[in-house]
Amino acid sequence: MTQSWAESIVARVASEVRRLRGKDHSALSAAKLADRTVDFGWGISRSVVADLETGRKKSLDVSELLILAAALGVSPAQLVYPDLPKGRVEVLPGLQQESHDALRWFSGEAGLMRPSSDWSEEESDAPFEMWVRDTFDPKNDRVGVTREWLDALKAMRRARVQLRNGLSKRESTEHIESMQYLYEDARRRSEELFRRMTELGMNTQDEEDG
Repeated sequence: MTQSWAESIVARVASEVRRLRGKDHSALSAAKLADRTVDFGWGISRSVVADLETGRKKSLDVSELLILAAALGVSPAQLVYPDLPKGRVEVLPGLQQESHDALRWFSGEAGLMRPSSDWSEEESDAPFEMWVRDTFDPKNDRVGVTREWLDALKAMRRARVQLRNGLSKRESTEHIESMQYLYEDARRRSEELFRRMTELGMNTQDEEDG
């Protein structure tokens, strides 16, 4: 079962590669796609592309997935979960869910959706199965804290622009104070998250500082 699940991932990638090249294969030939992979520094031959699309290739390296995605101009996640947003996908062996939920887990946005041992408590002739979302381990979730930090930086920059615009336009004192509060709040949040990243042993140094 595990092997068929692994092969189904490769089959999804192959199907999306074929679709992105064009249904009649005239938009982007296998040879041209192979040339593009060379441009990205890791060549995948035309024969490998053909073997992938015809199902002869049963496995796929992470390096091949990344290069194919770059050459096709899409996210690697789109190749793994092409039937977005509502298509059902076997995200792990025996675990089926909608593609958008699988994507959120794959990208680190949210935990994995799994069926709960509980059933709905609503009065019904046919109780339905409840699903719950796992949470990432906060001691190890580098993706989550990085995402929050980037959001805080974005909020801080947006508030700073609004504050400058308000000052230049001589907005009301109340408006200026509101923008100052938003800026300071986002700044404190970004600093808090930066400290958290440091505690997690994450790489927070700019290259020139290293």
